[in-house]
Amino acid sequence: MASIGSFIPVPFSETTIASLKAGPAQPLHGVSPAVGVYSNHLANKPTSLVLQSNPFENGGEDFLIRDLDSGEVQLVCRTNTASGKHGKVITDVDGNILVSLKSKIALSKSFVGEDINGKEILKVKKKFALGSAFEASFHDAQSSKSKSIQLRGDFWLGSADILIVSGPLIAQFSRRKVESKGLNPNKETYIVNVAPGVDLALITAICICFEDASKLEKGKIEKEYKEMQIDVNFLLGIKDGSK
Repeated sequence: MASIGSFIPVPFSETTIASLKAGPAQPLHGVSPAVGVYSNHLANKPTSLVLQSNPFENGGEDFLIRDLDSGEVQLVCRTNTASGKHGKVITDVDGNILVSLKSKIALSKSFVGEDINGKEILKVKKKFALGSAFEASFHDAQSSKSKSIQLRGDFWLGSADILIVSGPLIAQFSRRKVESKGLNPNKETYIVNVAPGVDLALITAICICFEDASKLEKGKIEKEYKEMQIDVNFLLGIKDGSK
Protein backbone atom coordinates (compact mmCIF):
# COMPACT_ATOMS: atom_id res chain seq x y z
CA MET A 1 0.00 0.00 0.00
CA ALA A 2 1.34 3.43 -0.98
CA SER A 3 2.54 5.74 1.80
CA ILE A 4 1.78 9.45 2.22
CA GLY A 5 5.16 10.88 3.15
CA SER A 6 6.21 8.91 6.22
CA PHE A 7 2.61 7.90 6.97
CA ILE A 8 1.61 4.34 5.97
CA PRO A 9 -2.19 3.70 5.98
CA VAL A 10 -3.36 0.63 7.87
CA PRO A 11 -5.19 -1.82 5.56
CA PHE A 12 -8.91 -2.23 6.18
CA SER A 13 -9.91 -5.60 7.63
CA GLU A 14 -12.85 -7.56 6.23
CA THR A 15 -14.80 -6.70 9.39
CA THR A 16 -14.13 -2.99 8.91
CA ILE A 17 -15.23 -3.11 5.27
CA ALA A 18 -18.43 -4.94 6.24
CA SER A 19 -19.15 -2.39 9.00
CA LEU A 20 -18.61 0.58 6.71
CA LYS A 21 -20.75 -0.94 3.97
CA ALA A 22 -23.62 -1.67 6.37
CA GLY A 23 -26.78 0.37 6.03
CA PRO A 24 -29.34 1.21 3.36
CA ALA A 25 -27.95 2.39 0.04
CA GLN A 26 -29.71 3.24 -3.19
CA PRO A 27 -28.14 1.75 -6.34
CA LEU A 28 -26.05 4.32 -8.19
CA HIS A 29 -26.21 4.13 -11.98
CA GLY A 30 -23.54 5.36 -14.36
CA VAL A 31 -23.71 9.04 -15.27
CA SER A 32 -23.36 9.99 -18.94
CA PRO A 33 -22.02 12.39 -19.97
CA ALA A 34 -19.51 12.47 -17.14
CA VAL A 35 -19.84 15.04 -14.36
CA GLY A 36 -16.96 16.90 -12.77
CA VAL A 37 -13.87 19.03 -13.08
CA TYR A 38 -10.99 16.57 -13.31
CA SER A 39 -11.40 13.89 -15.98
CA ASN A 40 -8.51 11.81 -14.60
CA HIS A 41 -10.38 11.40 -11.31
CA LEU A 42 -13.65 10.07 -12.73
CA ALA A 43 -15.01 6.93 -11.07
CA ASN A 44 -15.04 4.08 -13.61
CA LYS A 45 -17.29 1.91 -11.43
CA PRO A 46 -19.54 2.36 -8.37
CA THR A 47 -16.98 3.57 -5.83
CA SER A 48 -17.16 3.80 -2.06
CA LEU A 49 -14.82 6.39 -0.58
CA VAL A 50 -13.78 6.48 3.07
CA LEU A 51 -13.00 9.96 4.35
CA GLN A 52 -10.74 9.03 7.24
CA SER A 53 -10.79 11.92 9.72
CA ASN A 54 -7.53 13.14 11.32
CA PRO A 55 -5.42 10.16 10.18
CA PHE A 56 -2.11 11.89 10.92
CA GLU A 57 -3.05 12.57 14.58
CA ASN A 58 -1.66 16.10 14.39
CA GLY A 59 -4.70 17.84 15.89
CA GLY A 60 -5.77 19.25 12.53
CA GLU A 61 -8.89 18.64 10.45
CA ASP A 62 -7.18 16.50 7.82
CA PHE A 63 -8.71 13.67 5.82
CA LEU A 64 -7.32 10.65 4.03
CA ILE A 65 -9.65 9.65 1.18
CA ARG A 66 -9.43 5.94 0.46
CA ASP A 67 -11.18 3.39 -1.73
CA LEU A 68 -13.17 1.18 0.64
CA ASP A 69 -12.70 -2.03 -1.35
CA SER A 70 -8.98 -1.74 -2.11
CA GLY A 71 -7.92 0.45 0.81
CA GLU A 72 -5.79 2.50 -1.59
CA VAL A 73 -5.43 6.22 -0.98
CA GLN A 74 -7.17 8.25 -3.69
CA LEU A 75 -6.83 11.80 -2.35
CA VAL A 76 -5.50 13.72 0.65
CA CYS A 77 -7.10 16.74 2.34
CA ARG A 78 -4.94 18.82 4.67
CA THR A 79 -5.62 21.94 6.69
CA ASN A 80 -4.19 24.97 4.92
CA THR A 81 -2.99 27.23 7.73
CA ALA A 82 -2.15 30.00 5.26
CA SER A 83 -5.82 30.49 4.35
CA GLY A 84 -7.31 30.52 7.83
CA LYS A 85 -8.86 28.08 10.26
CA HIS A 86 -11.35 26.58 7.80
CA GLY A 87 -9.08 26.48 4.76
CA LYS A 88 -8.19 23.09 3.30
CA VAL A 89 -6.25 21.79 0.31
CA ILE A 90 -7.17 18.61 -1.56
CA THR A 91 -4.30 16.93 -3.40
CA ASP A 92 -3.67 13.70 -5.28
CA VAL A 93 -1.40 11.07 -3.73
CA ASP A 94 1.67 12.77 -5.24
CA GLY A 95 0.87 16.07 -3.55
CA ASN A 96 -0.42 17.88 -6.65
CA ILE A 97 -3.02 20.46 -5.61
CA LEU A 98 -6.47 19.88 -7.09
CA VAL A 99 -8.76 22.10 -5.01
CA SER A 100 -8.09 24.80 -2.42
CA LEU A 101 -11.10 25.25 -0.12
CA LYS A 102 -11.67 28.60 1.59
CA SER A 103 -14.45 29.97 3.76
CA LYS A 104 -15.88 33.40 3.03
CA ILE A 105 -18.21 35.59 5.07
CA ALA A 106 -20.90 37.45 3.20
CA LEU A 107 -24.62 37.61 3.97
CA SER A 108 -24.30 33.93 4.82
CA LYS A 109 -21.40 31.57 5.34
CA SER A 110 -20.04 30.23 2.07
CA PHE A 111 -17.14 28.10 0.88
CA VAL A 112 -15.34 28.29 -2.44
CA GLY A 113 -13.05 25.85 -4.17
CA GLU A 114 -10.27 27.11 -6.42
CA ASP A 115 -7.93 25.26 -8.77
CA ILE A 116 -4.15 25.61 -8.74
CA ASN A 117 -4.45 28.84 -10.77
CA GLY A 118 -6.89 30.44 -8.33
CA LYS A 119 -9.90 29.98 -10.63
CA GLU A 120 -13.16 29.35 -8.77
CA ILE A 121 -14.51 25.92 -9.70
CA LEU A 122 -16.87 25.25 -6.78
CA LYS A 123 -19.09 27.24 -4.43
CA VAL A 124 -21.12 26.04 -1.45
CA LYS A 125 -23.46 28.36 0.42
CA LYS A 126 -26.23 28.32 2.99
CA LYS A 127 -29.75 28.55 1.68
CA PHE A 128 -32.28 30.76 3.43
CA ALA A 129 -34.06 27.82 5.04
CA LEU A 130 -34.22 25.93 8.34
CA GLY A 131 -31.81 23.13 9.12
CA SER A 132 -28.62 22.26 7.25
CA ALA A 133 -29.92 23.46 3.88
CA PHE A 134 -26.97 24.10 1.60
CA GLU A 135 -26.52 24.34 -2.13
CA ALA A 136 -23.48 23.99 -4.36
CA SER A 137 -22.53 24.92 -7.89
CA PHE A 138 -19.50 23.95 -9.94
CA HIS A 139 -18.03 24.48 -13.39
CA ASP A 140 -18.54 21.23 -15.30
CA ALA A 141 -15.57 20.46 -17.56
CA GLN A 142 -17.57 18.21 -19.89
CA SER A 143 -20.29 20.74 -20.78
CA SER A 144 -18.31 23.92 -19.96
CA LYS A 145 -21.37 25.08 -18.03
CA SER A 146 -22.19 25.78 -14.41
CA LYS A 147 -24.20 23.01 -12.72
CA SER A 148 -26.01 23.05 -9.39
CA ILE A 149 -25.96 20.38 -6.69
CA GLN A 150 -28.99 19.55 -4.57
CA LEU A 151 -29.00 17.81 -1.18
CA ARG A 152 -31.71 15.37 -0.17
CA GLY A 153 -31.39 14.49 3.49
CA ASP A 154 -29.52 16.13 6.34
CA PHE A 155 -25.80 16.25 7.06
CA TRP A 156 -26.61 16.98 10.72
CA LEU A 157 -28.35 13.64 10.99
CA GLY A 158 -25.49 11.91 9.21
CA SER A 159 -26.80 10.99 5.77
CA ALA A 160 -27.72 12.70 2.52
CA ASP A 161 -28.17 12.08 -1.19
CA ILE A 162 -26.28 14.34 -3.60
CA LEU A 163 -28.01 15.06 -6.90
CA ILE A 164 -27.56 17.28 -9.92
CA VAL A 165 -30.48 19.74 -9.95
CA SER A 166 -33.01 18.38 -12.48
CA GLY A 167 -30.60 15.52 -13.00
CA PRO A 168 -29.39 12.19 -11.63
CA LEU A 169 -28.35 10.99 -8.20
CA ILE A 170 -24.53 11.11 -8.24
CA ALA A 171 -23.47 10.26 -4.68
CA GLN A 172 -24.61 9.32 -1.18
CA PHE A 173 -23.03 10.50 2.06
CA SER A 174 -23.16 8.93 5.51
CA ARG A 175 -21.10 9.06 8.67
CA ARG A 176 -20.59 6.70 11.56
CA LYS A 177 -18.16 5.75 14.31
CA VAL A 178 -16.37 2.47 13.78
CA GLU A 179 -14.00 0.83 16.25
CA SER A 180 -11.28 -0.53 13.99
CA LYS A 181 -7.53 -0.54 13.58
CA GLY A 182 -6.48 2.32 11.33
CA LEU A 183 -9.56 4.46 12.08
CA ASN A 184 -9.61 7.14 14.77
CA PRO A 185 -12.11 5.89 17.42
CA ASN A 186 -12.70 9.47 18.63
CA LYS A 187 -13.60 10.77 15.17
CA GLU A 188 -16.48 9.96 12.87
CA THR A 189 -15.71 8.16 9.62
CA TYR A 190 -17.39 9.45 6.47
CA ILE A 191 -18.56 7.13 3.69
CA VAL A 192 -19.35 8.49 0.23
CA ASN A 193 -20.79 6.20 -2.44
CA VAL A 194 -20.11 7.68 -5.88
CA ALA A 195 -21.72 6.80 -9.21
CA PRO A 196 -19.59 5.83 -12.23
CA GLY A 197 -18.74 8.84 -14.38
CA VAL A 198 -18.53 11.27 -11.45
CA ASP A 199 -15.41 13.18 -10.40
CA LEU A 200 -14.15 11.77 -7.08
CA ALA A 201 -12.15 14.93 -6.29
CA LEU A 202 -15.19 17.15 -6.85
CA ILE A 203 -17.46 14.98 -4.69
CA THR A 204 -14.85 14.90 -1.94
CA ALA A 205 -14.56 18.70 -1.99
CA ILE A 206 -18.36 19.12 -1.92
CA CYS A 207 -18.77 16.71 1.02
CA ILE A 208 -16.03 18.40 3.05
CA CYS A 209 -17.56 21.83 2.39
CA PHE A 210 -21.05 20.62 3.34
CA GLU A 211 -19.71 19.03 6.50
CA ASP A 212 -17.74 22.13 7.54
CA ALA A 213 -20.73 24.37 6.81
CA SER A 214 -23.01 22.07 8.83
CA LYS A 215 -20.64 22.15 11.81
CA LEU A 216 -20.47 25.95 11.72
CA GLU A 217 -24.25 26.25 11.49
CA LYS A 218 -24.77 23.73 14.27
CA GLY A 219 -22.26 25.58 16.47
CA LYS A 220 -24.06 28.87 15.81
CA ILE A 221 -27.45 27.40 16.80
CA GLU A 222 -25.99 25.80 19.94
CA LYS A 223 -24.44 29.15 20.92
CA GLU A 224 -27.74 30.97 20.39
CA TYR A 225 -29.56 28.31 22.44
CA LYS A 226 -27.11 28.71 25.35
CA GLU A 227 -27.48 32.50 25.22
CA MET A 228 -31.26 32.10 25.25
CA GLN A 229 -31.03 29.81 28.28
CA ILE A 230 -28.87 32.39 30.07
CA ASP A 231 -31.44 35.10 29.30
CA VAL A 232 -34.29 32.91 30.62
CA ASN A 233 -32.39 32.07 33.80
CA PHE A 234 -31.61 35.77 34.30
CA LEU A 235 -35.28 36.69 33.95
CA LEU A 236 -36.33 33.89 36.32
CA GLY A 237 -33.78 35.19 38.83
CA ILE A 238 -35.26 38.68 38.66
CA LYS A 239 -38.74 37.23 39.14
CA ASP A 240 -37.68 35.17 42.15
CA GLY A 241 -35.92 38.16 43.66
CA SER A 242 -39.02 40.33 43.41
CA LYS A 243 -41.07 38.01 45.57
